[in-house]
Amino acid sequence: LPSPPTTSPTSSGGLDYWYPDYESDWANAACKNTRPIPFNKGDRPTYTTLLACCKSAYAGQMSGACLASLPSPPTTSPTSSGGLDYWYADYESDWAGAACKNTRPIPFNRGDRPEYPTLLACCKKEYAGQMSGACLASLPSPPTTSPTAGGGLDVWYKEGDDYANGKCSNARPLPKWRPTSATKEACCASQYGSQFSNACMCDANPCYSCKCADAQDATKCPALSYCRVTTVPPTN
Repeated sequence: LPSPPTTSPTSSGGLDYWYPDYESDWANAACKNTRPIPFNKGDRPTYTTLLACCKSAYAGQMSGACLASLPSPPTTSPTSSGGLDYWYADYESDWAGAACKNTRPIPFNRGDRPEYPTLLACCKKEYAGQMSGACLASLPSPPTTSPTAGGGLDVWYKEGDDYANGKCSNARPLPKWRPTSATKEACCASQYGSQFSNACMCDANPCYSCKCADAQDATKCPALSYCRVTTVPPTN
């Protein structure tokens, strides 16, 4: 040509697609559309836009180098709300004071960490029993004590270490690593199955057995009539 192009015959001076820069360190690399391409066509994924390339090839990049190369880079996330459309636990911070996040870049590979559709769902699952309440406090309208209607957890757990007289509780906070059950009765059966005093079951159901305090009250536990022994006075 009388005036050959210096780099590319495309109007923008670059290719009409973008590709990841595998020749550079991933942590600080970005996508490119420059010539010459350092690979054979088909040997590397290509994308129609720089944003699509960054979101796929550099998702989770801590430095944000690829997103920063956008003509108008987002401050936190390219989504319309400014964040991701899911929430994840902040395992990088101390559990006692951490909260769930939906910010970019994500510090993990998708699938390596649980994801939740809402902040509340993430807090209830990942930070149940958190003494500081840091996660719940990060809600737009944080509850004063608990997101459940009754003020307690929606699960039950073994309370204390006194097996002989122990009971199940749903009070906050939930002790860490404590097994939970959906109902108080299920918790008692699971945690106090051989409890001689029936203290847990009597707490869950006051008419569970003759060992319950209400068993002697006919108005409260009419079905336990066999528990109430009538003493016959001696005859002269």
